[in-house]
Amino acid sequence: MTESDEGFVASKGWLDRFKHRQGIRRLKITEEKLSSNESAIEPFRIELLLCVINEKYLSSEQIYNADESWLLWGMLLDKTLADLDEKVAPGRKVIKARITFMPCTNVTGKHKLPLFVVEIAKILRAFKSVTLPVYYCGQKNAWITRELFLEWFKTEFVPAV
Repeated sequence: MTESDEGFVASKGWLDRFKHRQGIRRLKITEEKLSSNESAIEPFRIELLLCVINEKYLSSEQIYNADESWLLWGMLLDKTLADLDEKVAPGRKVIKARITFMPCTNVTGKHKLPLFVVEIAKILRAFKSVTLPVYYCGQKNAWITRELFLEWFKTEFVPAV
């Protein structure tokens, strides 16, 4: 760095134009297609869900939502800067260190069930002397499988609701 470069500060616009001039672009390393079909949701919501709600006279207190999500850690970025001529960027095997969780509450938010948590370890050694306010399961790949969901449904959801 020369003495005249010390005060240089690049703006986002300057950096964008520099990358354009040099033929540098952002390239995704791994590709994963979305698995949901959003156009299929609206007919279900209107034709089936609303019919059931009206037919059974369900209130907001009686309608629950549970949605699985996960936290990944130790993963490398999935994008990099590459030359315009590069079609693919070599990647690495994705680290699959994950914890899966599923919150569940009714529409009003007044009744919240304990968080359903699935991790690889059958028993968390770090928490063996405490009781966590969650429904915890250990499973090989830390996914909420059909079997785990049905067990949670029978032992946690049905008695609580």
